[in-house]
Amino acid sequence: MKARLFLPLAVLAFSVIPMCSATVITFDELSDAGNGTLIPDAYQGLHWTNFAFVNTVLLTANSGLSGYYYGMLTASNVALNAHGDPAEIDSPGTNFNFLSTYLTGAWNSNLNIQVQGFSGATMLFNTTVVASATSPTLFTFNYLNIDRLYFNSFGGQDAGFPSGMGEQFVMDNLTVEFVPEPSTFLLTGAGVLTLCALRKRKRP
Repeated sequence: MKARLFLPLAVLAFSVIPMCSATVITFDELSDAGNGTLIPDAYQGLHWTNFAFVNTVLLTANSGLSGYYYGMLTASNVALNAHGDPAEIDSPGTNFNFLSTYLTGAWNSNLNIQVQGFSGATMLFNTTVVASATSPTLFTFNYLNIDRLYFNSFGGQDAGFPSGMGEQFVMDNLTVEFVPEPSTFLLTGAGVLTLCALRKRKRP
């Protein structure tokens, strides 16, 4: 009887509990004329500080090749840290997992990019990666259950692009997972326990 009861309850529990599902943020549905535009607040459910995006096809037509063009995974937008200054991504509603992203140096080769993950004021993760200026590199982070990401780029060498200079990085295909609220799991657990109790009462 216990085995027969456990199986349907387990199936019910897994069908009710929302599992984390990955979201790939490409920035491609945003509109830009090739000059760079700040990412609007609440885009993809996140808060963006000092992050801009640019249409690389239009930018390249106007200014020539750069890391913005080489860093594009999907046509035609990429994100960047405006003016080469630090930039942040916050999640005001629920925590998230930062899984991976493609990074490229906009103007500098061997660009250092420090990526920190926070929960509240506590820093949980801190990694510095080195990005090429002529091809996007997939970096896997797996920062779990955070509410803020901090990016800071520095160093590297001028890649020789004719139209600009600076320590901006290029980001494309950012992959995150939003973490379900704990209350959801508590409600599901309460429902399963209630079903158990009802099933026991009905036994002869």
